[in-house]
Amino acid sequence: MEKIGYNPYFYSYPQYSSNNLGVNNKFSPNFRGDSVGVASPQTSVNYTTPPDTVEISAGNKINETSNQEKQKTGMSTGAKIGLGILGTAAAAYGCVVGHRMINKPSLEKVAKNFSEIFRRDVSKDEAQKMVNNYKELLEIKDTEEFCKKAFEQVKKDYGYENIPIKFQNFTTKKNIIGACNTLHQRIEANYNNNKQFLGTLIHEFQHLKQHEYAYRTDKKMYIEALYKRILKTETNYIDETLKLNNLPKNTMNINNIETATKDTIKNGLNNLFGSKQNFDKNSEYYKQGLKYIDNEANYIDSTKGKEYFEQLVEKEAYATGDKFKEIYNYFANPWRLF
Repeated sequence: MEKIGYNPYFYSYPQYSSNNLGVNNKFSPNFRGDSVGVASPQTSVNYTTPPDTVEISAGNKINETSNQEKQKTGMSTGAKIGLGILGTAAAAYGCVVGHRMINKPSLEKVAKNFSEIFRRDVSKDEAQKMVNNYKELLEIKDTEEFCKKAFEQVKKDYGYENIPIKFQNFTTKKNIIGACNTLHQRIEANYNNNKQFLGTLIHEFQHLKQHEYAYRTDKKMYIEALYKRILKTETNYIDETLKLNNLPKNTMNINNIETATKDTIKNGLNNLFGSKQNFDKNSEYYKQGLKYIDNEANYIDSTKGKEYFEQLVEKEAYATGDKFKEIYNYFANPWRLF
């Protein structure tokens, strides 16, 4: 199985401690890549929308009460502290519920968010149908069934019903929450809860859409950009491409290795997007595709913290979390956290 950092079209989605989707995320202190060049970022990324979770600190020192006071009140210090924490937690939970009720978006806003996420016009009628679909998905109790149906739903909404992209669960990669892998034509994701998993799929399919735009803008230029990236940050990927093609590295010269690597990149992209027409050079799609190609050639990995989040491809993908969170607030039971 490939490792993070090996695949030039791995747009990895690092694990974070919050259960939000792109909101006030913090890298888990345990985040650690499993290949060279991936460190343990501790960056906090703040977004504009308020979080759905509240962190409660218990760092204040509490003085012990005297035995006399215990007798008067009939309540131990531990019981008092417990009630205090419960009260604080209840207040925090109430704030979450209140926030959802106050910030529930209109159906027009939901349709706008769907349109921006999926990059196509979504009417209010279609938006309502999509909301109903996601609401039903979130009620599925069986994890395997949910993951399968959620993947198919997001794939359909992105317009990729006929694209041979598969789903791979990160069952053993707890330090990574998701990745878009065009080498093996699959979306990879880890599961924490239903809401989070949907957000991860939406994030990773956004990267697939970026790949499509770059490919349809200039195939040759994009392959060169991908190759430039792996030479700079992901040289171990070359070993995997050669292994995939049963080519022994120790008997090949540098030119043959380059050719084999580029051919593997091209084959993966052709398999996904080969049936799609190139963009007109005067179109906005073409201009956007050029930006993705440039970003790929100069991709900033997650060890760079803030710079990683500010680059175009990641900024767009993480923004889908905020948009989906608003959609979620439209249809979710306000008393339910996940």
